[in-house]
Amino acid sequence: MRNGDPRVKLVWVLLCTTGALIFFRPWWMLSLALFTLAGTLAFGAELESLLGRLTRLLPLLAGIFLIHILFVQTGEPLLLIRGFPLVTSDGILRGATTLLRFFVILGCAAVMARENSRRVMAALTRMGIPYLFTFQLMIALRFIPSFTSSFSDARLALQLRGVELDKIPFRKKLRLYADLLLPVVADAVVKSRVLAIAMEARGFGAYEKRTSFLEVRMTPLDWLLTAVLTGLGLAFLGCYFFGWGGL
Repeated sequence: MRNGDPRVKLVWVLLCTTGALIFFRPWWMLSLALFTLAGTLAFGAELESLLGRLTRLLPLLAGIFLIHILFVQTGEPLLLIRGFPLVTSDGILRGATTLLRFFVILGCAAVMARENSRRVMAALTRMGIPYLFTFQLMIALRFIPSFTSSFSDARLALQLRGVELDKIPFRKKLRLYADLLLPVVADAVVKSRVLAIAMEARGFGAYEKRTSFLEVRMTPLDWLLTAVLTGLGLAFLGCYFFGWGGL
């Protein structure tokens, strides 16, 4: 399934992200996380890259988990301080649900990061989505690593000038990062103008219809996987809203 049609992966991503938005119960989110993990393994995502992203986000995830524990006061008290419920069962469950939601989103991103952007554009076009919209979507996604690279270059330039970011107070560090956004945004504007000139030079949008050298076709296995995924998605949604949504 690693070299399958991108439309199968898009259906899988749609199911996972929809479930991440709808499901708020921990057991449902755990099931969705296991389903996402199975999909990442089946579609050939880079697990090392996924684990690396999770490792870099550990401070943020730990902070979010702690916020849920401290500010959610419903449920059974697990830790009382002078009669005040500091830790409750609902706080832990909601924090765990949020962490699982992050895992689902990162798993979907890891799968789509492995896919060729031209194949995705061709698949979306075959689905009836206008090419201009798909092109804008892929360009926006391609600018995300560009922002990351520009921000890293700006931080490196500060370090080369003798600025030790680790020793700067937290408030000054926030102001410093805010000032770094200006060159990053300026670099993105320059790159977008160069891209616009290149598109005009190549006659982008000169004709209403476009032809593409790359063609994507659904195999019988792809149709079967799409049907199975759609059936699973409808079954899960039906059970959640009309059956076992209280779990």
